[in-house]
Amino acid sequence: MARMTRESLQLKIQKAEEKVVRTGNTYNAACEELTNLRNKMEAIDNEVLVEAFMKSNKTLEEAIEFFESDMKAEEEETKPASRRGRKRKASK
Repeated sequence: MARMTRESLQLKIQKAEEKVVRTGNTYNAACEELTNLRNKMEAIDNEVLVEAFMKSNKTLEEAIEFFESDMKAEEEETKPASRRGRKRKASK
């Protein structure tokens, strides 16, 4: 097995570090693009929601009540069932 010299190992380390930087830059650019795309999707969703509200005959209060009642129903569905009665004492 060939033994690496300190200089050749240093060169490989430098190349690996450069690769990490390039890969990191590519990753950061991809994350930024993903964030921008998600923001655009959210803006479109908001426009659709506003248009639907404007076409409806509902008041703002009615719309808020609707959304809040839906949220309360979801919260009720996710609550764990409560235990009834007293807890038993651990036997010794």
